[in-house]
Amino acid sequence: MRIGRHMPTGSKPVKATELAEQIGCDAIQIFASNPTGWKPPVMDEQSGSAFASAAREHHLDPVVLHAPYLINLGTLDETIWEKSILLLSGTLQRGAQLGASYVVFHTGSHRGAGVPTGLARIAQGIERVMAETPEEVMLLLENDVGAGNSLGRDFESLATVLAHLPQYRGRLGVCLDTAHLWGGGHDIGSPEAAQQVLQHFDETVGLQRLHVLHLNDTEKALGSHRDVHKRLGEGIIPTEGLRTLLRDPRMAHVALILETPIQTDEQGKEDWEHDAGQIAYARSLCAIEPSPTHSN
Repeated sequence: MRIGRHMPTGSKPVKATELAEQIGCDAIQIFASNPTGWKPPVMDEQSGSAFASAAREHHLDPVVLHAPYLINLGTLDETIWEKSILLLSGTLQRGAQLGASYVVFHTGSHRGAGVPTGLARIAQGIERVMAETPEEVMLLLENDVGAGNSLGRDFESLATVLAHLPQYRGRLGVCLDTAHLWGGGHDIGSPEAAQQVLQHFDETVGLQRLHVLHLNDTEKALGSHRDVHKRLGEGIIPTEGLRTLLRDPRMAHVALILETPIQTDEQGKEDWEHDAGQIAYARSLCAIEPSPTHSN
């Protein structure tokens, strides 16, 4: 397993790769544009190449992009749907420039139109996106906590979307988030329960289509439908379940990305030493020894 975290970049994405390696990462996730805005990523081949080279230099593989949160392919609102297609397409195109292997996105909400209609719209939107984006960047659907009319909480919904697009099997996959699993009612708290969730996913979607796992704790109750991330060991998801999930041999190919809050000091400065401890803790859960690159 490769382990990394979502890194803040500001105006210094190359610096973020150096910092990621320093805290023990061998994978990285970033935003390519404002996560709460509609403006597509800037297409700059020079800066993209610089970031891709830096990621290789610091042994960060895979590079994962998280698409902006506003994207909603499940809606019947044509304006939002078209803007979502444009933004997701732009993120995949930027991903190719940045040397990314994956773009992760939230599937969105049906806004009252019903689950079948929403899932069909997602599939239609993805088909549009695939037709105009580079083949080397895979698009991953992320599971949701299932609040309101949101889509993607249950594995059957993810499988339905993928089944609509067999022609893009090699370019589409799934990202699971442990906090979303818990909030959505998937009990991963005990070894037995975690195994059942993995088996259910394997039988429904297929573990070979799982490429990224967002490894997050949460303070919200099982089945709360609340999306709140906590640092590992500071929430309520039992360690025994997470350990079982991560050590399953069928998960060996999956990249782990922490999206946990970064601890700050009284001046608001990021405490990267603490975050290095989080990466080390994640490795211990997986029973992975640090690579020579990260040894002191």
